[in-house]
Amino acid sequence: MITIDDVRYTEDDLSEIAQTQVKRINAIRSEASELQMLLDEKEVLISAYANAISKSVKEVEEVEAEAV
Repeated sequence: MITIDDVRYTEDDLSEIAQTQVKRINAIRSEASELQMLLDEKEVLISAYANAISKSVKEVEEVEAEAV
C-alpha cells in the first residue's frame, strides 16, 4: 500500500514506472536512515575524543601545578 495525496493505492494500481519509483523511494529512505545512524555514531565518537582531549589537558595542568 502507498498513500498519495491521502488516497491509498495498492501496487497493482500503479504503473510499472510508478512501482519502480516507489521501490527507489523506499531504498533511498533506507539509505538515508543508515546514513543518519552513521552520522549519529560519528557525533558520539567526536564527543568522546573531545572529552578525552579535555581530560588529558586538565591532567597535564594539574601535574604542572603540583610541580610548581
